[in-house]
Amino acid sequence: MSIYKADDGRWHGYVSMGLKAGGQRDRRHVSGKTRTEVTSKVRLLERRRDDGMGQSAGRGPTVAQWLDHWLDNIAARKVRARTLESYRSTVRLHLSPGIGAQPLAKLQPEQVEALYAQLLARGLSPATVLRAHRVLSRAVKVAMQRGKVMRNVCTLVDPPATRHQETSGALSSTDARKVLKAAGTDRNGARWTVALALGLR
Repeated sequence: MSIYKADDGRWHGYVSMGLKAGGQRDRRHVSGKTRTEVTSKVRLLERRRDDGMGQSAGRGPTVAQWLDHWLDNIAARKVRARTLESYRSTVRLHLSPGIGAQPLAKLQPEQVEALYAQLLARGLSPATVLRAHRVLSRAVKVAMQRGKVMRNVCTLVDPPATRHQETSGALSSTDARKVLKAAGTDRNGARWTVALALGLR
């Protein structure tokens, strides 16, 4: 392990992870604005190496593989059956087809943003895309907690905003008179009169 400050003011760190598949030395590089930031990244790499999770780039799980593992082994123990089925549907229809082939460790915020834009362009509602964002974020959060990724890229992406349907405005005086006139011929008309007078909806 080595940590140093470069001439540009940024800090850099290197960690020896062992050997790659071809026998070459696997030495990982991290960088950051402060020594504390780089030290934290270096220690995370060391923990991954010591736990046997320091696969060379491309050898870790893809996004689809991790989502499947998360669904079957983690989410399945924490959520209700109906919620789990909703998660599975979101993964099957939206997440895996869009970014499933991407190595989990290489997933970037821009790829997630592009996925959301594609889903919206296909006509999916913002609420559906927001649901996909939440499922992906939960899965990647667990991956980060287990040292499989350095960060949860979903926290760097703004999901689509959903707008609550506005309640229709009050009746105009003309409409109110029409309601009262119609209520006069109904045996329960008094209820409409009271409701109108109290402004009930």
